[in-house]
Amino acid sequence: MNRLTLPQRLMLVVGLALLLALMGASLFQSVRVGWADANSLGARWLVSEWRESRGPGFTPERWQQARDVLTSTLSITPDNPQLYDDLGFLHASRAQLLGYGEPGSPLRIYQEKLLEESIVHYRQATVLRPTFPFSWAYLAMAKDLRGQDDAELWLAFDKALRFGYTESAVRIVLTHIACAHWDELSPQRKQGIIHMVEVAPLKARGKLLDIGYDKGIVLVPRLRAG
Repeated sequence: MNRLTLPQRLMLVVGLALLLALMGASLFQSVRVGWADANSLGARWLVSEWRESRGPGFTPERWQQARDVLTSTLSITPDNPQLYDDLGFLHASRAQLLGYGEPGSPLRIYQEKLLEESIVHYRQATVLRPTFPFSWAYLAMAKDLRGQDDAELWLAFDKALRFGYTESAVRIVLTHIACAHWDELSPQRKQGIIHMVEVAPLKARGKLLDIGYDKGIVLVPRLRAG
């Protein structure tokens, strides 16, 4: 039986050390991710409840606590798109709940800051999940609320329409945005919205038509009588 030479033994020791180090790093990362997931469970549940207008009532204290927990978790798992979506929702919904702020007032300035934060988070969510329609739809909504009628808003609008025209929440967001900009909307986008309404289930279609009627817009004329 051949005995290992000294250089071979040294290489074996170094290789084993590297293997153990990699295994340790992988285990450490798994523990960190698991801890972050468990630590943010309550905050993520609260956000999901608020999205559906359920759960514990909104308070500034609960909002701040959820935001702090999700932000802390994001520093551990920065590649988690759902955390960006949740933070985008928290900031946008907080801005909306504050009501109307006069231009230039401290309230309006705070709302604009919240919406800017929302846009940043939704934007990153779309990078991590480029075919997830909800992130695109809510990015478009946040930019519309912020008054940023620019190329990014309409890119987000188009992506949401392309990937999510069958999703109820996406349909509602896009219909609100489209009706608010109907006179400036391109023929292609108008046709996309009309098609989205036409193929929606009957009950959902009625809600979308009502959004249009409230803005004085008949989205699908031949369906009005229905």
